[in-house]
Parts: sequence; structure tokens; C-alpha cells
Amino acid sequence: MIAFIIGIVLTIIFLIIDIGLLCSYAFLARITLVDSLAVGLGGGIALYLCNRAFDVPFFSAQVNPLICAGVVILLFVASYFLQKTAPGFWIFAVIFSVAWSFLAALTVYVLIKQSMTVFWIAFAVSMIMNIASHIRSRDAEFSLA
Repeated sequence: MIAFIIGIVLTIIFLIIDIGLLCSYAFLARITLVDSLAVGLGGGIALYLCNRAFDVPFFSAQVNPLICAGVVILLFVASYFLQKTAPGFWIFAVIFSVAWSFLAALTVYVLIKQSMTVFWIAFAVSMIMNIASHIRSRDAEFSLA
């Protein structure tokens, strides 16, 4: 029963995040920034979890959480500038388009209709939308104001 409740809560949270991100203009217009943020957060969280939660023997001492935050910033900046190169752009565009499309198609599969045909149609539509968003976002100039 508890697993069922946790599953429903996680599904609702995932649905809100998925709809908010995949359907928002801000996400699609600045998708390279979102990809870079995902890489940075993924690296920083992985470092923190490997060091604190999983007690990986590679680390001889506890890594300060500020170092994890520094890793997030470093990976964000590095992946953002890597996406400004032609090979880096296409590598990130394909990998992240597949990842975002899989998340969207999985959401459709789980919540709307459990049919592989619907899954693949949602995946294909989302893949086209994501690749187009990456291409549109490629040469966009970003300003904070």
C-alpha cells in the first residue's frame, strides 16, 4: 500500500515537472541552458551521493558540499561552452533530445494509454520538437535582463 501511494505521488510530481518543462516556451527557447544545467546538477549530485550517501572508497575524506556546488558550476559552464562548438552541439542535441523524448513518451505511456504504438508516436513527435528546439536555440543570444 505504501509503495502504491509513493508511486502515485511520484507520478504526480513527474507529470507536473514534465508538463512544466516540456511544454513551456522558456524551456524550448533555452534548451541548451537546460541541458547544461542538467549536466551540472547531475555531476554535482553524483559527487555528493558517491561521497556521502554511498560511501565510495575512492574518497579518503568527506568532500565539502561547497566543492560539490563548485563542480555543478564548473560542469554547467563547460557543457554550455562545449555546446557552442559544432561537434559538441550535435552530441548534446542528439543525446538530450533522446532523453527528453523518452521522458515525454514514458509519461504518455504510463498516464494516458499503455500502448507501445502510442509510446513510439509520442517519442517521434517529441524527438522532432526537441531537435528543432536545439537547432533554434543554437545561435540564440541570452541576456539576464
